[in-house]
Order: sequence, then C-alpha cells, then structure tokens
Amino acid sequence: FGTGVTAEGAAKAIAAYQRTILSGNSAYDRFKAGDRNALSPRAQRGLVLFEGKARCIKCHSGFNFTDEGYHNVGVGMDKEKPDLGRYEVTKRAVNKGAFKTPTLRDVARRRPYMHDGSLRTLHEVLEFYNRGGILNPWSSPEKVPLNLTAEEREDLVAFLESLTGEVSPDVAAPPVLPR
Repeated sequence: FGTGVTAEGAAKAIAAYQRTILSGNSAYDRFKAGDRNALSPRAQRGLVLFEGKARCIKCHSGFNFTDEGYHNVGVGMDKEKPDLGRYEVTKRAVNKGAFKTPTLRDVARRRPYMHDGSLRTLHEVLEFYNRGGILNPWSSPEKVPLNLTAEEREDLVAFLESLTGEVSPDVAAPPVLPR
C-alpha cells in the first residue's frame, strides 16, 4: 500500500484480505431460491419467528441481516463504567451504549457474541433478548421482552444456523506459531 510497515498499512492489508472472504449458498439462500427442503421444519419455524414474534427483522433486515444502524440493547450497561459505544464518536446522548447491528450471515461461526464477547452461545444471545436485554436510560425502543418458549428459541437457533454458508477461500484456524 506504499505505507511501509505501519498500523495503517496493516489495517489496509487485513481489510483487503477480509474482502476476499465470501460466504454463500447457505441453506437459507437455497430455501429463498425455491428449494423448500433446504431448511428443516425447525429452521422454517425459526424463520417465521425471526420475521414475526421475535422481532429480529426490525434490526437484522435485508440480504446481510443488518439495518447498518446503531442500537443500545443494554450489553454492559449494568457495569460501573459501561462502554458507551457510538456516543464516543457522536457525543449525542441518544447514542450512549449503541453499537452497530452486525450481520447474521455466518453468525454460528463467529462466537463469542455481542460487542464485548460476553455471550458465548446463540442460546445465551436468545435468552438475553428474550429477557429484553438490560434496561437503561438509552435503551433502543425496539428492545422489549420477547416471551419466547424454550422450543421457539431452539427454532430460532436452527434458523440462525441456516445462515451459515460455504466460505471461499477456505478459511481455517490459524497455524500454531513457534514461540
């Protein structure tokens, strides 16, 4: 990048590499393309919940399942010194504790979850949202308790897992380097 070995050059190199990683042909993609057997009955029930009762689609919309917006769902807001998220950039009170809505594509591969890595599994994420997150003065209005049953949460996990695509190039765990 003509920068030599600098933080800026390293960031550009990592960003360029990340743009080469593509994921597609997930079970969800095949289902949307007309293959009615691509999603299990459980995942199909999860899709209905995702778009309806669970209200996920309010923030996780579009092809990449993100509104590209910033929301405060309460993660870490119960800490003595919470991470104020987008507020640190805008200095607008409405952005306190707000973080960008991540894509849900390949979400089953990307744990831990939330901006601070505080939730280890998709089940924990759904339990967090089912409770309504952590209430605070800047909570996003979209965040409310969902009152999902255990079976409905399992259906949602099955749907979220169906968003896992075939990754190209094959991205493996990094090699163990000598010390």
